[in-house]
Amino acid sequence: MESRCDIPVKKVGLVIGKKGATVNSLMEEFGVKIRISNGQAIVYGSRSEDAVDHIKKMVSTAPPRYEDLQPTFSCGADKKCILLRPSEAKTIGIKQCWKETGGDPNDIIGSWQICNNELKKKFRETEALPGDLIQAWHGTGNANIAPICCNGFDPNKRERGLYGDGDYFASDPKVAKFYCKSGSFVLLCNLHFLENEKQQKWIEEKGYYVMNMNTNEGTVRMQALPVQLVQIKEFDPKTPEEKELHQALERTKEGISQRGVLQSLQWGAQKPNVIHKDDAPLPNENITHMHFGWLNPQYSHEKLIKSVQDHFRRHNLSMEEIIVDHNGLRQGVFIKLSKEITPSTFATLRELRYEGHKVSLLNFIPRPISTTCPKLRKGYCRGWNLRGHHDWTAACWYEHPPEIIFPTCGYTRKILSVGPKFDEIIGKLWETVPDATDIVIELIVNEDLNRRYSDWKKYLQQKHPHMQVRELWHGTSKEVLDSILTRGFQPPSDTNASPDCPNFIPGTSTTHCSNHCSYCVEPHNHNMCHMYGLGVYFADSAKKSQRYCKSEGRYSQLLCTVNLGSPCLIRGNLIKQDAMHHLSSCVCPEDYLDRVVQPYNQTTRHETYHVDGLGMKGHRAGLSVINSEYVIFAPSHAVAKYVVTYSA
Repeated sequence: MESRCDIPVKKVGLVIGKKGATVNSLMEEFGVKIRISNGQAIVYGSRSEDAVDHIKKMVSTAPPRYEDLQPTFSCGADKKCILLRPSEAKTIGIKQCWKETGGDPNDIIGSWQICNNELKKKFRETEALPGDLIQAWHGTGNANIAPICCNGFDPNKRERGLYGDGDYFASDPKVAKFYCKSGSFVLLCNLHFLENEKQQKWIEEKGYYVMNMNTNEGTVRMQALPVQLVQIKEFDPKTPEEKELHQALERTKEGISQRGVLQSLQWGAQKPNVIHKDDAPLPNENITHMHFGWLNPQYSHEKLIKSVQDHFRRHNLSMEEIIVDHNGLRQGVFIKLSKEITPSTFATLRELRYEGHKVSLLNFIPRPISTTCPKLRKGYCRGWNLRGHHDWTAACWYEHPPEIIFPTCGYTRKILSVGPKFDEIIGKLWETVPDATDIVIELIVNEDLNRRYSDWKKYLQQKHPHMQVRELWHGTSKEVLDSILTRGFQPPSDTNASPDCPNFIPGTSTTHCSNHCSYCVEPHNHNMCHMYGLGVYFADSAKKSQRYCKSEGRYSQLLCTVNLGSPCLIRGNLIKQDAMHHLSSCVCPEDYLDRVVQPYNQTTRHETYHVDGLGMKGHRAGLSVINSEYVIFAPSHAVAKYVVTYSA
């Protein structure tokens, strides 16, 4: 017997599609099988109707998607568009982009991210074609804002320009601002400038991009995607359409809670639950360190610790330390015992139910374990190269096979000599390194690393629909550069590299080995490096990153695409020079700074830091930075796109 569930798969996915364990438990409970066909969930089995009724009930009580809660507008256009008000860190990023391309950041009154999934999908189809991704500005009147944001650029509404048919974009925001005339907004757009495409033009002397997106087949190709709405003048709406846009902009100030949405996506965020359906095997030696979770997500830290103490009290466990562990909305604890316990006692503790729920009790052995790390099912474990010199909970002592952590991936180089992307990169370089000469720009294509970056981007979109993506510089030594191009970025270890190690790379301070290496064992301490944690650092200033190239006269830098997600903004001084040096993830920084300008989002949390430069007058040596920098803690946040070599 089969039953069809007439609920769109997208909604069913919120409840059962994201978590295989939920699907499995549903099939076990009703004795059915579930598959997806033609956009519907089809349930097979004698109790298929009961299972479908249960799915409908789950969907009806599930919280709405985050994007469904956001203010939308159409203003007479065919489709609706979502506007998202950015965080302060992202607002700084927009102003920096405006400044880098020739504008005055004081022009900007406000900004909103444009979220149109249908246009994004069409743009991704074009992105698969060979070409360059470029950001440019578009100025237009207020009446055109909504149609462009909702439906994209319409070739039927163009006016023929001096350089032929097409939509016109400018590399300089001052030019776009001029074409706004009496309008209040400028659009920041992603352009896909295709190779060998005659219907697009780069007018170098004017800094214009002319995009005629009509194809020979009579269709329209999506080569221009509006991504940011920037307000440069006070907005006085006149028409009904403009008033609707104004209302949508005002509604973004109200703020939307993501807690309910994330609860539906995260296993263990609604109630206590297991971490993995198949927990790690039982140990065969005595135990002193454990991880316990996922526990009650509603408890405060104090109440959570008390619930753990009460849970284990009957077994007279002597706990020396309890450290709360957060993963999204999920909560667990690391436990350090005063006295070791036997494997049989551990097995007994593992069977105990926490507040009526089965949760995971995992053995946390602070020394090498021959079993492969279970986190590698998702592709990455941050603790693979940490020994826990400064934080014992950060290390992971399972095996991390090198072919999974950093597989060697082949890449190709292609020299750029002319074209809009070449000119854009030259402009970025000359902005802070005006004496750069003999410039060689190479396009890097590494399909494996690009795929890892795209997969990570999809994961981040579940948490942050309004991600911030920047092109940033990374300076490194020549010895390390090729390793980055073949294996990607790797956040540094908390352990020094030993010259005696067979894997030693000259010019590096931290080891490139896992924590199982018998040579690299000495702790890496603060030495005016890794000021904001053990992450990978990027800069929006080529001159700043040039200092890390460790060469004289001839420099090679990487220009990278960096997905910052929702960055945590740091603007202030550290309370001491090594205050954040030991951090291996993006945690709340308020305990390490003299002031906090952006509250840390404890619901969605942050993956990266945006450290705002305080300038020559505002910074304090060793406690803050002059120029901005950006710190990531997972390798797939960034991918190297260009190698820029020059003399200076």
